[in-house]
Amino acid sequence: MLKHLTFSPVSPRTNLRLLGYYAMRVCTSRRVRRAATRTLAAGLGAWHGHARHAADPVLLASLRAQGYVRLGRLLPAQACAEMVAWLRTQPMVAGRGDGRSFTLDTVPAGLNIGDYPLDTVVNCPHMLDLANHPKVLALAGAYLGFTPVITLLSLRWSFPSETRDADVQHFHRDSEPGSIKLLLYVTDVGDTGGPHRYVPRSHLDRMPLRLRRYGEREVARDYGGSVAITGAAGTAFVIDAKGIHKGTPPASGPRLLLGVQYSLLPCLEYDYAPVPYRGRGRFHPYVNRLMVAAGAGDGMRVAPAAAPLPD
Repeated sequence: MLKHLTFSPVSPRTNLRLLGYYAMRVCTSRRVRRAATRTLAAGLGAWHGHARHAADPVLLASLRAQGYVRLGRLLPAQACAEMVAWLRTQPMVAGRGDGRSFTLDTVPAGLNIGDYPLDTVVNCPHMLDLANHPKVLALAGAYLGFTPVITLLSLRWSFPSETRDADVQHFHRDSEPGSIKLLLYVTDVGDTGGPHRYVPRSHLDRMPLRLRRYGEREVARDYGGSVAITGAAGTAFVIDAKGIHKGTPPASGPRLLLGVQYSLLPCLEYDYAPVPYRGRGRFHPYVNRLMVAAGAGDGMRVAPAAAPLPD
């Protein structure tokens, strides 16, 4: 869970970043945004050196054409169970509510969403291994045009509730250019388990100047409907979040969703504060620099900055 920036009378740098964010939003032309992304990728390549992105051509073509692609089961059931067991006693936050803290066994009545702090997410078993999965990094790099940076890590519970979250449980678009998201079900998700829904090819639209919700009838009328993605624990998929999507409220039980966003540059709306990693992993410093603090003692052992991404 990352903190969003707000305009501040004492922080010109923060205000400048937010002005840049809203200036980016003003550009709605798909052609202009695509040209800007390609120019940025070329500039990054000239600065840092081009990297190899041996992405699966079928997955890449499907993502480009449809805006989403299923990756199958990236995480074994046992690993998913280990994540849930470890998280059970970790405090989460009602980040979209009153900010109260609670655990999985003490969920307040009527609450529909709980997010874990970044320190918990980074140090959760299997999290960074999955976020740095070679197959996913290769797909992100090929789709974006350059080695991606992880700009968002999240572990979010959705609970059965009579109310819906105003932002993520209605059809909407995300605004960040040059970004895609990996989503993975850490719990089984069937038809009533809160499946993610995506509107194919909606990522090809001109971006609206003002982000808004989309109704079910509007999606059915203008796009022919959406697809619901279900699967056993460990099932993963990638989306271009400029396309219309939403999380369906679960009815049969809580759903734990893992999310990783990959971008060309840091997202201007977030206040990044990397945290120490206490595990024993080897991850690329360029890719992970916004999430994991460098030189964290016995924590992350990083590859040299000029090293290629792992195969």
